[in-house]
Order: sequence, then C-alpha cells, then structure tokens
Amino acid sequence: MSSAPRAEIRRQQHRDEARRAILDAAAELTSESSFSGFSVRSLVERCGYSAPTIYHYFGDKPGLLDALVEDSLETLVRDMEEVPISADPIETLRALTLCFGNWGLENPTYYHLLTQPRAVDAMPLESGEISAGMLSEPFSQLVEQGRINESETELLRQSLWACLHGLISLPAIRADLEWNKDLLETSVDRILRGWLSSSSDEEGASQTGNRVPHENER
Repeated sequence: MSSAPRAEIRRQQHRDEARRAILDAAAELTSESSFSGFSVRSLVERCGYSAPTIYHYFGDKPGLLDALVEDSLETLVRDMEEVPISADPIETLRALTLCFGNWGLENPTYYHLLTQPRAVDAMPLESGEISAGMLSEPFSQLVEQGRINESETELLRQSLWACLHGLISLPAIRADLEWNKDLLETSVDRILRGWLSSSSDEEGASQTGNRVPHENER
C-alpha cells in the first residue's frame, strides 16, 4: 500500500474520532441539562474542539442535533431488529412498540427532538424512517389476515402513536410524579387488546389465539 492511501486512511480515522468525540460530548451535555441547557459554547468547553470545527462536521446546530438523534436512533433500530417476529402480527407490534417506548423513556431529550416539527426542506432522519417502517409492517399483515380493515389502518396507527406519545412524554414533563413501572406495558396491551375485541365483535366471533394475553396470563 502506498503512503497516499495510508495517509487518507489516517485522515479519515481522525475525522471519525473527532466526530465521535463531539457527539459523545453533546450526548453528555443533553443528558445533564436536556436541550434547554445545550449550546455550542458549552459543547466547545466539553469536547475541546472549536466551534468552526464543530460546524465543519455538522453544518450548524440543528445539523448537530439531528446527528445526535440519528446516532441514538441507530441503536434503537438495532434493538428493534432483534425483536422476534411472531406469527401473530399483534404480538410483533406489541414487542416493537414496547421497544420504541422504552427507548423514548430512556432518552427523553432525543425523543423530544425527534417529535419536533422539522423544516420543510430538512432531510428525514434515516433511522427514524426505518423504525417507523418497522412499526408499520404489522399493520399491513393484520390487513392481509383480515383482522382489521385497510380503511381503519391509519386511524389505529394514529391511536397507538397518540397513546405512546403520552406514555413517553408525560413522565419526562412531570418527573415529580410517581409513575407506575408497568404503565407502558399495561397501556400498550390494553389498547391492542381493545382493537381485537372490536374486530371480534364485528365478526361475531372471538378468537382466543389472536389476542394479547392479559399480564396475569403470562
């Protein structure tokens, strides 16, 4: 290998190390003071890199925050990819929803940033799109199995999202309250079981194998 490629490899390693160090420092700052206490000046003091260097790697502050959220979402996607795929799409949806919900509870600042309105010309977060697609797949399977109507899919998706958003956001907003440790899992179970009950009533039959088991039955 000539010296030129080796030099380029070293430069790329240096860039990767600098970018990683900046992101790690930014993650520490947002963990300590949330987004409200975050600034590029405080990041400079923490990571040791100058503001121009930070802007060189991330463009601007929104670009840096997007990279920070994307970095955490990549971990979420890896966790979601490890969720076992069940023959019952409801069980798969339950497991994926709990995986996402726990990520949000563990990363309230990143979740807040993820759910903020984005500029019209802003690029979508790749891992955010992947995780959303993974959560949508069980809905398509439920339609294929005839367990929900295609016309109601978007309503059910929004219903689950609204429930999940509250379950993630409220504990962060009202950290002074004592939230039940089973709140996320129980709430997700109840809303999914409610969908199946409604579907079974419409069809005039209840299929025991197609429901989310009650927490006392596990």
